[in-house]
Amino acid sequence: MNRSKYVLISLLLLTLTITACTAKEKHADASKDIISPVVAGTTTPDLDVGHPPTSTIINHNMKSLYYAGPEQGKQVALTFDDGPDNRFTLQILDILKKNNVKATFFIIGEQAKAHPEVVKRIVNEGHVIGNHSWDHSNFTKISTEEMNQEISSTQDELNAIVGFRPTLFRPPYGALNSSEVSAISSMGLSIIDWSVDTRDWAGTPTQQILKNVKKELKPGGIILQHCAIGKKENLSNTVNALEQMIPLLKNEGYSFVTVPTLLSLPDSQK
Repeated sequence: MNRSKYVLISLLLLTLTITACTAKEKHADASKDIISPVVAGTTTPDLDVGHPPTSTIINHNMKSLYYAGPEQGKQVALTFDDGPDNRFTLQILDILKKNNVKATFFIIGEQAKAHPEVVKRIVNEGHVIGNHSWDHSNFTKISTEEMNQEISSTQDELNAIVGFRPTLFRPPYGALNSSEVSAISSMGLSIIDWSVDTRDWAGTPTQQILKNVKKELKPGGIILQHCAIGKKENLSNTVNALEQMIPLLKNEGYSFVTVPTLLSLPDSQK
């Protein structure tokens, strides 16, 4: 091989190496921009699919982004995603009413449109509602325009049903990048993730749900559960766990409050 050919091949190999390294660095930088409340696999499932995305980076320093409340005092907030429906949501509301407990429900817009009377019951019984997007799309995979539409359509639907727009928002899967956090905060919405994942959506047995709560819960905790799920799924485990969880936590000295109370946030419903 003559010298000129050797130099040419060396330059080509060097170019390929630099290109590969640059691509790898860009991918790593992009992954760092994603914000999620918990570790891999502990995020909210899609209404129909039920397969959470891969893990992302925890960031506790974003303004208007909350994972838990202050640890002073033993307060805890029960939260329920993806509803309402006319089956599990009603059972959950019955349990909450029986135990005189107020909770926070993060509502899917299309579910609210399908079950407006259940939304009204949630509000009339003193619970807080928040926006959980229109159809549970992953915001990190859609455009800014689509994200804005998901949020605003749900706000409009809830306003038409109960006469106000919520000030709380929970992102589907708990996943947002930093620019999306800023954009949503600019809408006047507080972004609420969670500190305790029951993994009820995955068919987790009742006793394991209770173990998950006991292991992860600290004062100021925000507990993630669901009040509706895909058509082929069952949330009897959530209902059964809730019946046991409330007296267990009360016996440990916890009091149940809504998210605005826990975080000292303005409540649009008052």
